[in-house]
Amino acid sequence: MDSLAGRTVSGGSEPGTTASSAGGPGAGGPTTGPVLAVGPLFLDVVMGGLEHAPRPGQEQWVPDCALTPGGVANQAVALSRLGLAASVVTYVGRDTAGRLVEAMLAEEGVGLDAVAYVERQSVSTSLFFDGDRAITTFGSDAAPPVAPGPAPAALLADLAGIAGSLDVIRAWRDSSTPTWVLGDVGWDPTGRWDPADLDPLHAVDVFTPNDAEALHYTRADSVAEAAGMLAQRVGTVIVTCGAHGVVAIGEERISLRCPAVRAVDTTGAGDTFSAALTWAHLHGLGLRAALSAAVLAATLTVLSPGGASSAPRPAQLAAFARSHRPELEGYDLAFLDLL
Repeated sequence: MDSLAGRTVSGGSEPGTTASSAGGPGAGGPTTGPVLAVGPLFLDVVMGGLEHAPRPGQEQWVPDCALTPGGVANQAVALSRLGLAASVVTYVGRDTAGRLVEAMLAEEGVGLDAVAYVERQSVSTSLFFDGDRAITTFGSDAAPPVAPGPAPAALLADLAGIAGSLDVIRAWRDSSTPTWVLGDVGWDPTGRWDPADLDPLHAVDVFTPNDAEALHYTRADSVAEAAGMLAQRVGTVIVTCGAHGVVAIGEERISLRCPAVRAVDTTGAGDTFSAALTWAHLHGLGLRAALSAAVLAATLTVLSPGGASSAPRPAQLAAFARSHRPELEGYDLAFLDLL
């Protein structure tokens, strides 16, 4: 990755500080190697800027839309655009929609060697209005298990996917170059929020639930309390809170607020957050600088419709960070040296 000619550092680091000097699990310099993103894959049809919820018998025109790979592709494309060698472990349809998604991923440089094929591609429609989105999906949220092989530098997966591949992941974490694992968790449509769902946390380095998921699973009264309870089970917990930013507990306790923007579509923002966090970690940044990069990358994605299609490239992320510098209290912009 080309570095900038000048050094631009704010927040917790002083000018001239190297990226790895902030400490944390990534301290010691950049890590090379592939990154695997595990999860379901969708062809996403995203409509942004609806004036109101859909109404039976009515047609509504919108100012923008995107046709883009979604699901695990959101993470993989964001990783690839930031310069990491990303591959997906997922199911791809053999139908027209599947061929389209596959071609989109190949164009983004995402590795497809670990995909498995099914008859039909999962498809999702996302409608953004009133600051949130409504989603209708066909297909499955399943993903194939991870196959044994050389240990990747990092693995991104939800806890269910990690549970289905524990033996392989344990072997990777015990290897001479241990795999760093970022785990997340999805919404529980059953409403049970069974604490047993969190059992795979012992195989995770960083856990990134959103605020609703963290509160439901811990039964806590606040995000800060939920983060504290989860931090007793995993090295670093980062609770994402949408437009309100993040609360993290790892090498230190950190709260960061997002810069104020007008969201067009929040699809894939959490996935871009995870991808940028992984990129920062693999380049040796400490927690505050990694969070700073991840929050800004995620915020940038909500300015246009689509998840993977709105993932930022390095120059875009750098320009966005500089343009919002006055709002970034508590941020560490050491990541700008790496773009």
